[in-house]
Amino acid sequence: MDIIESLKWRYAVKMFDPEKRLNGEQLERITDGIQLTPTSMGLQLMRFLIISDPVIKSDLVPLAYNQQQLKDCSHVIVLCRKSVVSEEDITSLVQRTGEVRQLESDHPTLFNYEKMLRKSLSLSPVQQIAWMENQVYIALGNLLTVCAADKIDACPMEGFDRQKVDSYLKLPEKGLNAVVLCPVGFRSENDKYRKISKVRRRKSSLFEFV
Repeated sequence: MDIIESLKWRYAVKMFDPEKRLNGEQLERITDGIQLTPTSMGLQLMRFLIISDPVIKSDLVPLAYNQQQLKDCSHVIVLCRKSVVSEEDITSLVQRTGEVRQLESDHPTLFNYEKMLRKSLSLSPVQQIAWMENQVYIALGNLLTVCAADKIDACPMEGFDRQKVDSYLKLPEKGLNAVVLCPVGFRSENDKYRKISKVRRRKSSLFEFV
């Protein structure tokens, strides 16, 4: 399907079919799309929990204002940011860059890259959090686009109690904080929204060519 037609096809599903599950290939496509997300300086200061356990999915429902999609979907993807930027986040990326591009550890390119990273990350904790959360939303965009292209339904959710979700999933213990929940699966035939026309502003009110 053409990507534009795929984006027209998708919508934020309100009712998933609980009997339909994503297969391994579909999950692999989703994780590939998320992994390939462009992020600032390539740091990828995020992590993604992919939940299929029915008990955990059900337990998340009251923490997200009783949105039943969490229970009925195939998988819930919890998009998280790092709680803080650590020394290991920098050194591991520099090391990984050397491995992928076959550069010795003392190569000037890696030295200059690490120097740039350290300078760019001299932000306050509040600035770091805002910056990392922005990166997570780029990943969300990739996730939704890959799902649409592969005819997989999704429903991004900001409506949840972050503190309670973090606590329930023990995210702070992993150095993480939840930013967005995204149930994925397949729309129910009973979802009335599947036949309602998508509403977007006219292009004339969104774009200005200079």
